[in-house]
Amino acid sequence: MMHFFNEYPIIKWVLVGFGILYFLDKYGIFSPVDNLINRIGRYKFKSNAHLNDPKLKEVIEYFNKKQFSNVEQSLKSMSASQRSFAFESLGQYGETKITDEWINKEPNNDLPKLIKGYQFIHKAWEIRGRGTIDTVSNEKQVAFKKQLKKAEEVLISIQTNSFYKVNSVACLLTIYKAINVNREHVHQLFEDAVKSAPDDAELHKTYMAFVSPKWGATEEEYKNYLNRINDWSHFIQQLLLAQYYFDLNYFHDYQDEDGKIEDLMLDVKANPIESSNLHRFELYKLLYWTASNLEMNEFEAYYKQMALPYLED
Repeated sequence: MMHFFNEYPIIKWVLVGFGILYFLDKYGIFSPVDNLINRIGRYKFKSNAHLNDPKLKEVIEYFNKKQFSNVEQSLKSMSASQRSFAFESLGQYGETKITDEWINKEPNNDLPKLIKGYQFIHKAWEIRGRGTIDTVSNEKQVAFKKQLKKAEEVLISIQTNSFYKVNSVACLLTIYKAINVNREHVHQLFEDAVKSAPDDAELHKTYMAFVSPKWGATEEEYKNYLNRINDWSHFIQQLLLAQYYFDLNYFHDYQDEDGKIEDLMLDVKANPIESSNLHRFELYKLLYWTASNLEMNEFEAYYKQMALPYLED
């Protein structure tokens, strides 16, 4: 073997190079795979949390101008779904240095802490990307989880009686689906929050992900939650079913032979959702993606249009 390497030294150094790259990727230092994939490209879409909605864009403007009292007043005047998208907008477009300044200025105020949590989570997902786990390198996994741990640290400091408690629990659910955690504790977090906000779409959306087997949950956890679907409002049922069918098609190649997905799409199309419910855009996005995967061309065109301006691809 040594004779072979002596005769062909270039192969020896190629193998040494692969060994070094493996070590760098394994310990989250650098990923050559990521760089290759980034060059080739993936399906990309842009998600606009502010929806080009004047009220949501106004909150971002207040925040970046450090008009903190206006931010707080505006958020408290919003509906639950508007507030969810406002927080996502501040996570996506808010200056993190301004959040730190606000926290230092008002250390007992839960609001800037929550905004900081959303910002950490947004950064985490920017690092990780939206693909399945097999597309995420060790380098990205390490950086992703570091951001999530930072978010958890700031979010668990929010008071249990906070006006924003439901939003903070939804954020924690997003974090806990991706890291090792006491799962009974997380189930209890959801149960406590859903008592006060049974139809909060952000809460249900994030808990649905937490109990999904695609994030490492057990089938029992998943079934226990889905078996309660009739306890929630019609819209929440539609949102959960849309996620369920998308996953069923994406991960198990479910082809809707029994027409259940088509029935859901027809139901949503026939019953307009109130314009104040901004989570409808999340529902439309899921139905658009599912229709596209199943080549349901008429529904694909309809739900793609309905998902604008939240989703641009």
